[in-house]
Formats: sequence, C-alpha cells, structure tokens
Amino acid sequence: MFGGFTESQLSQLGKTIDDGVYSTVKRTWRVNTVMRIGELSKQVSVSKDTIRFYEKIGLIVASSKQAGARIYKEYGVETAKHLLLIKQAQGLGFTLNEIKQIVDDGGRGKIPKSEQLRLVEQKLNQIDEKLNQLHQVRTHLATKLNKLKQEE
Repeated sequence: MFGGFTESQLSQLGKTIDDGVYSTVKRTWRVNTVMRIGELSKQVSVSKDTIRFYEKIGLIVASSKQAGARIYKEYGVETAKHLLLIKQAQGLGFTLNEIKQIVDDGGRGKIPKSEQLRLVEQKLNQIDEKLNQLHQVRTHLATKLNKLKQEE
C-alpha cells in the first residue's frame, strides 16, 4: 500500500495518465510533427516563458534549426507529451525539482527504485492529507449551506 493505494491502483493511475497524455497528443499531432515555441505553447497551454524555463533547467530539450541568419528552436511530439506530463505531475502536487529528479535520475537508473518509491509514497501521503483537508472544508461549507437554507 502506498498512500492508501495498492500497487495495482498506482500502476493503473500511471497508465491512465500516460494514456490520457498519449490520446491527447495522438489526436492533435502526427508523430513527425515539429513545432516552434509559439505553436507548442498554444497546443499544450503552457506559456513560452515557461517552455524556455523548462528548457533552461533541463526538463525538456529542443533542437535548433537555422533559417537564414536566425536560429529557431523546434520541439517534437515527445516534448509536447513531456510538457503535458509535467503539468499533470504539478497538478498532483509534485514540485519541478521532484519532477526533474525523477525524470533525470530515475529515467537513467541513478535513483534507486526504493528512493523513487519513497518519493512517490511521500507525495501520495501529502495528497491524502490535502484530500482530508478538502473534505473538512466541504463538510463545513455543506453545514453552512444547510443553515442558510433553513433561515429562508
């Protein structure tokens, strides 16, 4: 059990996220699609500044293409998928440092699996705590709503 989830549930969650990102990308882009930063920004709803920052800190990579005297950055479908995964991970409460650590080291086997599991388990526990807090707020608001309705 990790943060209230079984390994099977965690595996399914990961598959669901991956499938969601894949289907979003599959519907939108062909495999060999190359985009400049403006198009990528619109497609994944991430600002150009954010894309540049992610590139600067090593979360994503771009290829350079020279067109006359100008050099343009180009991004492929894998970068778009990567950006969508980053957004989802942030939505689940992962920090950029945590995402970078998992992507950089975990993907290359530098972080032991036990450490990766600890990190994910810790994050799941934080998510569970947030859910508990949200449930308490919801209960309070529902009580208040009932009182207001009774006063009518």
